[in-house]
Amino acid sequence: MHAALKVLSLSLALALAACATGPKPDPKIAFADAPFEVIVFGDTPYTAADEAMLARALPVVKAVNPSFVLHVGDFQSGGDVCGSHDTRFQSLVNALAPLPVIYTPGDNEWTDCDRQIDPATGKPFSELKRLDTLRHLFFGREVTVPATMIYKRARSLPENARLDYAGVIVVTVNVSGTNNGRDAVMGDDLHKAARAADQRDKANVRWLNAAFDRAKKLKAKSVIVVMQADITHPLTEPPCRDAVSKRTDNQCDGFYFVRQSLIANAQSFGKPVLLIHGDTDPFTLTHGDFGVANLWRLNAAGDAGINATTQQPYGVVDVTHLTIDLSKPMPFKASGLLTQTQPNSK
Repeated sequence: MHAALKVLSLSLALALAACATGPKPDPKIAFADAPFEVIVFGDTPYTAADEAMLARALPVVKAVNPSFVLHVGDFQSGGDVCGSHDTRFQSLVNALAPLPVIYTPGDNEWTDCDRQIDPATGKPFSELKRLDTLRHLFFGREVTVPATMIYKRARSLPENARLDYAGVIVVTVNVSGTNNGRDAVMGDDLHKAARAADQRDKANVRWLNAAFDRAKKLKAKSVIVVMQADITHPLTEPPCRDAVSKRTDNQCDGFYFVRQSLIANAQSFGKPVLLIHGDTDPFTLTHGDFGVANLWRLNAAGDAGINATTQQPYGVVDVTHLTIDLSKPMPFKASGLLTQTQPNSK
């Protein structure tokens, strides 16, 4: 072979090898016409009754064999010392393996930590340091998913994730109760806490916007948005803008910007959107919240107990069995996994 042809052949071979071993292009979502199932945990376990429920639920979850599991936060009571149940939560994740578990933090395990005294310092816990601990413990490595899924984590907030599966984009955003980390800041510098809340708020909106942009680009059939906080009822206060100015109630709406982003994106997307959250009762699956016809809301089972004032029981001690069938006019169906409790629809 002529020397020039040899060089050309070698160059072509090297180029082809580089293409073969280089980064693979991001594939489009694998569309599936068949319905699929998801299990949603949240606000559990707080009590011995919760622990017993989970012991019964785990083999049932395995029998259902859902496509993936969501956990909407609050894996400990707000009255527990933060960190005391981290190992218990990791054990739950391990017990669910090999099912992919997508977790978003709840206020009980970070923003409310400063209700307690840190034994190491003798002062209230720093909620910001606690969030860093959660990131290290539970968001330091990728979630293993099957080849039918695409999983991605945000760089700026590693707890924010996106899962593409069966024509659906699932996106988590770190939006927690306690006014999204704006109220009851007892263990951190207020200016530092304000900056952190603002940065997280902006990152959440960017991540949410990007998920809907991807859904439009790939012609996804649905978007599922997962967070811990119940942002349903707009507050009368103005949006929080660098507003952590005192330790208790800051008289601002910490959910405003995420709520507005969700509304605008759902309206623009036009296809079924499901918001999944925890933190409050009752167990609910509603349609048309926020005045958006294609938006559903699932307040997952789990937030349950005895009302301290009335001494009346509230909520459902269970996990949620969610079925997604995008061929139907009402594409989302939910019930208690063990109790078969039907969610409120109003």
